[in-house]
Amino acid sequence: MRVPGLRWGDAVIAATGAGLVVTAFILAWNPDAGTEARSLVITQAGEPARREPLEGPRELRLQGPAGTTRVEIETGRARCAESPGTQNICEGAGWLSTHGDMAISLPNRLTLRVEGAEPAWDSIHY
Repeated sequence: MRVPGLRWGDAVIAATGAGLVVTAFILAWNPDAGTEARSLVITQAGEPARREPLEGPRELRLQGPAGTTRVEIETGRARCAESPGTQNICEGAGWLSTHGDMAISLPNRLTLRVEGAEPAWDSIHY
């Protein structure tokens, strides 16, 4: 009586499948694709979204229901420098420099999102 187990053909099929998965991952995954920050999209409740290019240092002051949110922009990055919130969630996001980075100021109903030239891969793509 023979004990069931793997045969040499099963090992070949498993190795071929693993090789195909690794090859597909290497060909499809490029961490630098579309990650360069090009613009900052500012969305505030009740207003149309606006885009600010991430070129040169400047400061924006955005008025909201709770007060003023101060946004700093430098070449290739932006951040929420000051917000009227008491928990500093917006400031805690730090510098936004990669496509998809986001900061939210809940008291002012404000969202800051960085966009690049091309969309970056994220968990939704898989």
